[in-house]
Amino acid sequence: MEEDNLSPLANHAGANLPHSRYLKSRRLSISAEACNFDSDGEEEGSGKDLVVVKHPKSNEQLARLSSAISKTFVFKALNDEQRELVIDSMYEKCVAKGNDVIRQGDDGDNFYIVDAGIFEAIVERSGKSEVVFKYDNSGSFGELALMYNTPRSATVRAATDGVLWTLSGEMFRQIVLKAARKKREEFRKLLQSVTILNELSTYELENVADALILKKYKNGECIFKEGDQAYELYFVLAGAVEIRMLDKSNRQSGQQVKITECPVGSYFGELAWLKKDPRAASAYALGNVTLAELDVYAFERLLGPCREIMERNAKAYEKPLIEKFGSMAM
Repeated sequence: MEEDNLSPLANHAGANLPHSRYLKSRRLSISAEACNFDSDGEEEGSGKDLVVVKHPKSNEQLARLSSAISKTFVFKALNDEQRELVIDSMYEKCVAKGNDVIRQGDDGDNFYIVDAGIFEAIVERSGKSEVVFKYDNSGSFGELALMYNTPRSATVRAATDGVLWTLSGEMFRQIVLKAARKKREEFRKLLQSVTILNELSTYELENVADALILKKYKNGECIFKEGDQAYELYFVLAGAVEIRMLDKSNRQSGQQVKITECPVGSYFGELAWLKKDPRAASAYALGNVTLAELDVYAFERLLGPCREIMERNAKAYEKPLIEKFGSMAM
């Protein structure tokens, strides 16, 4: 089957899309194949086949989409094969300024990643419309209605001409949601040892579990170095982590001084996030270590209830370290 890939906005008077160069009029072959995958991405012996429609993309489009998916928390549970299926299945949707992508109260049909343009999330309350969030050339939306089988909780409207990557609800449920459910169950058990997360509700904890990535390190392996930019927070699930700082009294030696150890159930890496500074300490694995990693985007969105506690805890151990070493931002 072939499809004309001419953008529906190509002849729109106001269409000045940042990526319009990718929307040239050309004939592209779209293929479809039947796959039968369980939540691990391995073929099952029985069950209904999922028809995967593959939409061809240029190398530059693939690079942009792969980068966007790597920053989208709902895809964190996917293995390489599942991720490839999702990328193959997504297609571009061009939206003219003022048009609604989804409407509050409608059933969920697709999931969207913003490729270009500005989109506003609008909520109707007591007859009044309120813009509650803006997607500025990045971000994603539409997952909640698909995950929980509920009506859309907001309208998303294009504030400028824009381009979205679209994934069908069927593909989202069969690949993304199945993988997320399995990962959630595994992480929920592991996170029971992390005391600070007791402050979260069950719903909030499940959202954190969805966004976590499991990381394993061998004895002595460096997790991050002093001076690195801070993009992640870590929870210790197995083993222990040693925090070290360069000896400020003898910088030329390059020797590091042990600051503390982080045992199972503790967390580290939050200070650089809270203070928006580079890492002021290094972290090393003590024995074989298993960590749950949470990136900065998910941290800001999901750990609001924990932020005040983290800031309070940070002050308790930061003051003596500043007096001794001059700074402290892991």
